[in-house]
Amino acid sequence: MNLSIDKPDVLDFEFVQSTDEEIAVLNSLGEEYKKYSEMSNQDRAFLNSLILRKKPRKILEIGVSKGASSIIILNAIKDEEDSHLYSLDYNTEHYRIKGKKTGFYVDNFPELKKNWTLKTGGLSLNYLDEIGGDIDFCFIDTVHLNPGEILDVLQVLPYLTKDATIVFHDTNLHLKSTSLASASVWYFTNNLLMSALKGKKMIPSDNPYPNFKGMCSNIGAVEVNEQTFKNVYELFNLLTIKWSYMPSKEDLAQLTEFFARFYNEYYLRYFKDIVKSHIEYRELNKKISFLEQIFSVKNQYKHKVVRILGIKVKFKNSKKMKEYAE
Repeated sequence: MNLSIDKPDVLDFEFVQSTDEEIAVLNSLGEEYKKYSEMSNQDRAFLNSLILRKKPRKILEIGVSKGASSIIILNAIKDEEDSHLYSLDYNTEHYRIKGKKTGFYVDNFPELKKNWTLKTGGLSLNYLDEIGGDIDFCFIDTVHLNPGEILDVLQVLPYLTKDATIVFHDTNLHLKSTSLASASVWYFTNNLLMSALKGKKMIPSDNPYPNFKGMCSNIGAVEVNEQTFKNVYELFNLLTIKWSYMPSKEDLAQLTEFFARFYNEYYLRYFKDIVKSHIEYRELNKKISFLEQIFSVKNQYKHKVVRILGIKVKFKNSKKMKEYAE
């Protein structure tokens, strides 16, 4: 039995190497805006180069924050009279900075705003009919947690051209080595989408990430094709993986109505069942958490922690238990 796998002569994805000319366009923005950017130099160069090369006409950005990525895109299309950027964000107020509106930093580049429309408040589906179809470039950078960008893709997919490009930021955020590593372990949503979404994959050609494990870039793109639109089961199936947050009842109702418009009845039922399962799981987890507040026993490396009626008591583990933990 031959179990060997033939090594392809050509990689099934594309490396993107920014040219000096492309970097010059990006550098024309100066240095100040980088203070407001949540992207690395590599991320910014990758996004800038793809826009310059593909020359998209209708660009959709989902997830705006301060507006630094909007500035990069607008700068790359400033000489393209027929190009326009539509930026959408769930939050009207900046999600971290009190008193600041989403996208506030774009005001510092008034000459770029002629090609820009910003819509905020609620899900993307609230604005997609107004924006219309034929979206040929989409940049998605929202919560990085399930169900987050999975729902974003399912909303925008019906409005894309058959050869559109989707760019995902923070594709390897879950690998970032920081003191908050344990808290960031669930930030893998965009990595899942890079794997599950059918189409030609594109990643940066170099990976200068000293704060990431291995040679892992933190941005990537998928150039969609006919198979992307035929293979949506993979996307709905990703929604079965643990959700880190639960959308509001209103948002879930809107999504259900939207999916009924654009997707097969099977996927609609599947979505409803998935939502029901996650709701039941969260309710069960709340009950378990309540019971653990009353009484629980947890083994840690050096100690056994016993909780009784909210009171925690630590006991040293035996030498044998420590060896087992190691």
